[in-house]
Amino acid sequence: MNGMKNELCTRCLNDGPDSLSEYEKLLLLMSFSERGEGAAAAADRLNAEYGSYRSAADSDPVFLMQDCGISTAGAALLTLFPQLSRRCAVTSCGSIKLDSADSAKRFFSAQLRSARRETLIAAATDKRFRIICVERISTGNDSAVTISNRRIADFALRSDAAFVFIAHNHVSGSSAPSQYDKSATLKLGTALCSLDILLADHIITGADGSAISMRESSRAEYFPSVSEYKFTRQLTTDG
Repeated sequence: MNGMKNELCTRCLNDGPDSLSEYEKLLLLMSFSERGEGAAAAADRLNAEYGSYRSAADSDPVFLMQDCGISTAGAALLTLFPQLSRRCAVTSCGSIKLDSADSAKRFFSAQLRSARRETLIAAATDKRFRIICVERISTGNDSAVTISNRRIADFALRSDAAFVFIAHNHVSGSSAPSQYDKSATLKLGTALCSLDILLADHIITGADGSAISMRESSRAEYFPSVSEYKFTRQLTTDG
């Protein structure tokens, strides 16, 4: 195993990570956490279950340990990289502004890509829509995730947010909002308004690669007016 590990390390350093297949990336990572032949067995299970490093890395660590038999160290190592990557992206993107439905859809689609369960994340921005902080609020199952007003409000206050964006993914089906999505969005917007914080948008991504802005698609029915936030198309009052 050491010979394979050294070979993969050399290729990764000399030719870049993209020179490794998805399986080889899993095998290399597991070689740092699993003992002996356990690394190859762990990589085999992850590859069979997820098919790619990115999908496995975005999975629930508890699922990795319980259902895939990965060690605690392996689960921590595997899930650490996407978290660091997202944090680095957000830290270095002080210039990124979520001032339009298009920019919000692009940003949150990247954040939620490869999530195997419905996941809710929130972003806090300043008055110019520049990102202050992004946080994963909750993870549900393959058909639902809970929108917790209390947790989102706490995140917004800790971040000193002027605006809050929330986003979640539909693991199966399109990005069209459910009735729960609509009612929960309305309740959250009302709760945040009482704290002098505005809910800017709720982005939903679909398993088909689509993404919608609920503010844009609902003609702001569930949101307070924010004149600076731009849409792909001009909205009118005549339908």
